[in-house]
Amino acid sequence: MPPQVQTQNERRATNTDNWLHGICREFSDATGWLLKFLRDSGNSENGFDRRELDWCWHEDISDGFQRIGAFHLDVPGIHQPKLSFESAHRLAGLLAAQTNQILNSRRQIKHQATEIGALVTTREPSDHDIRMRLRALMRACVCLPRFRGAALFVLAPDGRSIRFRMSHHIAENDIPTKRRSLASSPFDLEALKTGISAVHADTENSHFWLPEDMKTAICVCVGNESGPVGTLWLYDRRRRDIDENEIHLLRGFGNQIADTLERIVLYSERAERQKLVRELDVVASATASFCDIDERFPGCDIAVRNRSRCEVGGDLCDVVRLDDKRTMVMVGDGSGDSIPAAIVMTAARGALHACLEASPGEIPAPDRMLHIVNRALFHVTACQQFLTLIVGIYDHETGIFTYSNAGHPPPLYVRHGEVRSLESLGMLLGVVEAADYTCASLPIGPDDLLVLFSDGIVEARSASHEMFCNAGILSALEEQADGSACEILENIWTRYEAHTGGRNLDDRTLVILKGVATDEA
Repeated sequence: MPPQVQTQNERRATNTDNWLHGICREFSDATGWLLKFLRDSGNSENGFDRRELDWCWHEDISDGFQRIGAFHLDVPGIHQPKLSFESAHRLAGLLAAQTNQILNSRRQIKHQATEIGALVTTREPSDHDIRMRLRALMRACVCLPRFRGAALFVLAPDGRSIRFRMSHHIAENDIPTKRRSLASSPFDLEALKTGISAVHADTENSHFWLPEDMKTAICVCVGNESGPVGTLWLYDRRRRDIDENEIHLLRGFGNQIADTLERIVLYSERAERQKLVRELDVVASATASFCDIDERFPGCDIAVRNRSRCEVGGDLCDVVRLDDKRTMVMVGDGSGDSIPAAIVMTAARGALHACLEASPGEIPAPDRMLHIVNRALFHVTACQQFLTLIVGIYDHETGIFTYSNAGHPPPLYVRHGEVRSLESLGMLLGVVEAADYTCASLPIGPDDLLVLFSDGIVEARSASHEMFCNAGILSALEEQADGSACEILENIWTRYEAHTGGRNLDDRTLVILKGVATDEA
């Protein structure tokens, strides 16, 4: 073939319109009748393009999926045609039929190439790739053993019924009994147990399983090492039995379809997990400012460290400057961990801040705050959700720390070298609506210490299962009680990390409040 002609043909092959126009020109040159291709304009009426009314003959051109346009035959020009009109339009009709078949084959090849690409892709598959793989496997199940069509059924979550999922070469409306109980479907049940079963037209009540005009159905278990997930039904218009090689082939397809279905589920779960992680990041960023605090106030230094085991945690830790004279410290622990604990913690923090906003200029006493938070949690959280909480207010003028404790681990109070554990003054929040709470006060003078913590610190276990306990905190204080609040916190935290070996199995909060001389402040 001359290079120029070869280049023209290659160009036609890559451009459908050029190819169709070229066919029409060659037909016109050979017959003397004018044949043209007119692309579909979208202005159709009763299935015809309005422009087609001006032509003496036309034939639709389609790829089997959608109409592309039409071939139009017009009267010849001044030259005598080489063929009669009857012969010309018959030849044009044959050309149109062959063109439609080529276009249909092109579309199918392109679709199959996409499916094959999904089967052999080396990149991370998308949801579309995985579903394309499933369709390719369905096609192969029909083509290789030479069946007429196939239908895929998937087990319901309860494992007691099975329902139609997709089909190949069989219309969905032709699939009988799309949802059925396994108890009333012996062939599905047998396939799930033994791997394969068969139904023929002469089988009793075969119309429940065979589409119209089908004589044979083979039911194959769709399953893998994780267990069965459904059944694959293959249909044929002939009565046929399958040999041992076909059984092995179909069982292999069943395993691959099960793996693909599992990947679809995993892909969906991964998308949900990524969405949850993004949402958790938003929640975590909203509380990030409370992770580390090191501030100096009149009469005291306060250092705070708060870490969560998961993306979000249930430890409540906050330091709020109420006015020029008072600062509030809150340390709490919601039941559970991660999201359930964070829900309780967030509800309590919201209730506390709402309590402060409700009485501008008048700050409720700590026991009153706990009473309000307790009622709020009792009404908005589940019965198994609760919160332990200490709320304390430090008065910078008097050096008095007034607090109320609702079931939280007792803080350690160090004054003049003596250590005292401050017992709880009330029950957990959110358990009983009418719970009562009381206040207690203690002075915070220069070098006095108040150590508040969550149970994630004192109950942390070593590799030999020994708890850190209050003794771990006191041991650190003996080493460095004269440092700043931040230095004391770092020392305790370092000992805690060494004790646990870096294993963090719970949310953990540590707060150091140290009294300083007024001139130092």
